[in-house]
Amino acid sequence: MTIVWGIHNDKIPASQLVDGGFVSLGWDELGDLRHLGDDQVRMKEAVTAAYPSAKTGAIPGLAGYLRRFAFDVAIGDLVVAPSKQQPVYNIGRVTGDYEFRAEAALHRHRRPVEWLVIDAPREAFSQSARYEMGSSISFFQVANHAEEFVQAVEKGVPSIESDNGAGQVRYGLLQRTALEVLRDHDPRRRREVIDEIAARLELNEAELQRTKGGQPRYEPAITFGSTDMRAAGWIDKTEDGWTITDAGRRVLDTTPATTDLSRISSAAYREMQAAKRATEGRFKTARYPLIDSAVKLIGEGQWITYGDIAAVVGANAPSVGEYVHNETVGLDGHHRVVPAGQPPYRPEWRAALEAEGVEFDDRGLPDVRRRVTAEDLREEMDLLGLLPTVPRRAWLVRGNSINGKDLVPGWLDGGRVSLAATNLRAVDGGISRDDLKPIVDEDYAHASYDVKGEKLDEFHAFLTRMQDGDLVVTVDQGRLYVGTLAGETRYQQSSGGDSNLVRDVDWVDSDGIAYADLPPELAAKLKVQRDVVDLTQQRDTIEGLLDTEIEQVPPPRVEKVVLNPATPDLSAELHVSQAWLQECIDLLNDRPQLIFYGPPGTGKTYLAQAIAKHVAGENVRLVQFHPAYSYEDFFEGYRPTEEGGFKLKPGPLRKVVSQARENPRDAHVLIIDEINRGNLAKVFGELYFLLEYRKDNVELLYADEEFNLPENVFIIGTMNTADRSIALVDAAMRRRFAFLPLHPSEDPTNGILRSWMKEQNLPSHVADLHDELNRRIEDSDFKIGPSYFMRKAVHEGNGLERTWRTSILPLLEEHHFGELDGKQVAARYGLAAVQAAVAQADVAAADTGDVSDALSDAH
Repeated sequence: MTIVWGIHNDKIPASQLVDGGFVSLGWDELGDLRHLGDDQVRMKEAVTAAYPSAKTGAIPGLAGYLRRFAFDVAIGDLVVAPSKQQPVYNIGRVTGDYEFRAEAALHRHRRPVEWLVIDAPREAFSQSARYEMGSSISFFQVANHAEEFVQAVEKGVPSIESDNGAGQVRYGLLQRTALEVLRDHDPRRRREVIDEIAARLELNEAELQRTKGGQPRYEPAITFGSTDMRAAGWIDKTEDGWTITDAGRRVLDTTPATTDLSRISSAAYREMQAAKRATEGRFKTARYPLIDSAVKLIGEGQWITYGDIAAVVGANAPSVGEYVHNETVGLDGHHRVVPAGQPPYRPEWRAALEAEGVEFDDRGLPDVRRRVTAEDLREEMDLLGLLPTVPRRAWLVRGNSINGKDLVPGWLDGGRVSLAATNLRAVDGGISRDDLKPIVDEDYAHASYDVKGEKLDEFHAFLTRMQDGDLVVTVDQGRLYVGTLAGETRYQQSSGGDSNLVRDVDWVDSDGIAYADLPPELAAKLKVQRDVVDLTQQRDTIEGLLDTEIEQVPPPRVEKVVLNPATPDLSAELHVSQAWLQECIDLLNDRPQLIFYGPPGTGKTYLAQAIAKHVAGENVRLVQFHPAYSYEDFFEGYRPTEEGGFKLKPGPLRKVVSQARENPRDAHVLIIDEINRGNLAKVFGELYFLLEYRKDNVELLYADEEFNLPENVFIIGTMNTADRSIALVDAAMRRRFAFLPLHPSEDPTNGILRSWMKEQNLPSHVADLHDELNRRIEDSDFKIGPSYFMRKAVHEGNGLERTWRTSILPLLEEHHFGELDGKQVAARYGLAAVQAAVAQADVAAADTGDVSDALSDAH
């Protein structure tokens, strides 16, 4: 059988590959691969040496496909190259051995090819074949649909019926016609624009097809495009309706009718949103442009939840909510995105939905008939090609405890996975969610509503969403097994009802991968207790594991974020030693929770903030605990709204975690000031467990999800020992945090004030006073920290006397309450008494040459 290879080329246009008669790969710094030979170990070593900044987990896969490209591909094999410029495939036959073209500007690793099929429409091939070709790997063997491409070469490309545009929504034409309508009748209400477009155009089948929300598809397409046209400056939206601008008139006058205006306007929208996101450093991952597109697709009079958008774009619900309502980002239609099972957070957002015709019930919830579900959104984004990560998904299917049986060994031997579906009637694969729901409701009428909802999700995923070519994993006896789905779903009645729904799988021939070797984020996701779990967000990690298993090399160990080391500049800025700062950072690297404790004024909070900024940049949040602080304040909880309802509001820890998940390679720090003033068991709740066991999941109090604490989240706390509450910190807390003391008479605090005064060109006299004051205070937890004196105002005019009188003495009076009165405190600790002792020591030092001995004698 002919071997077929797939290759993705993102640098050289398809036309140049065809004209030049070759296919190519990049990574040119490796040089000619022939000197390495057909040796995976040497190839990995060469990749590591040439690309030292490459992720460890990516190296085996990269080395594998470079080696296959150079040595496994045989003359006569077929190669399929998807075009990046248009939705077509080029298919050719390899005609020569591997070559390294040193003279080429880029992509010097090449194989000569005789192109046999040029510009074959992707739609001519099956959906599952297109899924397989959508692999994120640059070079791969086409395993499941090779015969389709062989047949295209031998018998010709299957014809696709021409319908003169009937098979797609003509976004560019709809936008051009909208501008023409506004040019002729300005302004116009949105409804009037839509109706006029329908009157002027002969709408095709795709444009007249109704969405699950009941609208003909051309209507939301016009609304979708209006957002882009507004970003391009072609139209404005006012209280009177839509109106065309001078720029919009120029576009009509200067662009040919064949120009697709939607490409120009959508590019303008993307640039505008990218500029807005650039002002918000949190919103910098690839998921946020997908959220932009998702919100644009929710038409007037419709609504969707944060969670539904999150499920489609691969984000999490709190991140979606925070982003869509961000005033800087300014998304049109953001009021149509609401929390699940809750009223809109602000009354003006509800009013905007009501103005669009959405009704609300007595609980303040919007009409469910106007809801756009996750599946509706996914379908629409798929049709528009907005989901680049969707073509190949990844799934976990559990089988190690089904009706008391371990099915996994049989799966591995028989090449399959299955779901029990014990009460489900025979259903066909590909069934829609809407059609499946009443079947599940009837067949599982005895089950609770939440069980029925979970079953619906799992059955629909297994029957419809899981596609031929998707990755699938399962777990058994502490090991992970990886494979590829290789067939459609079939229903077969099984004895005991433990495997009625079945799909074929090509399992990788291996002994599996031990849990200890898995990346932490994947290991945590595998602990979600459902029979079917969407792992598409971990797809790249799983593909890397699949590659290493095929190559029979150990799986990569993904290392957690390593914090930036301490620097001389940081040491100079903070007036503490670089070695001490490095110890702080080492402690965080080892155990990501650290507490600074000591008396007031020792710089605990200042040092925590400075170290956090050094290791995490702007990814730092600060919160201060107090006796009334609760779990709802710290993590999430329901809060009353102005209109009388309640909303689930994220707290600082939830926000930090959301940002950390969006940016897994960056450190994120939460500073908890005065951590011991809160009721820690009450504030942390079930999250207490995660401080020690980050790879495990816990069920949250207010959300139906399993949650874990990412390893790139670091916590720095501060404790004030003067109030004695540190003694109340229990052993569990001490076990979960590393503790570092900051006492005025010990390193590093004892040298901070003198170092600062030297930098400020101030005499050291105040530092001598500070040292003498602390010598007189017997209790180390009540010694005075240097920060009281590290302000320029203290060293100007009568600033020192004022600081001593209003800040220092009140602390010591409180310390000696009931023991010494004010006069006695002043006599022992007052500025005059301390100055006299220092002066006496100075005189003695002139004779002895040793100030410290003189001060001791002065007592």
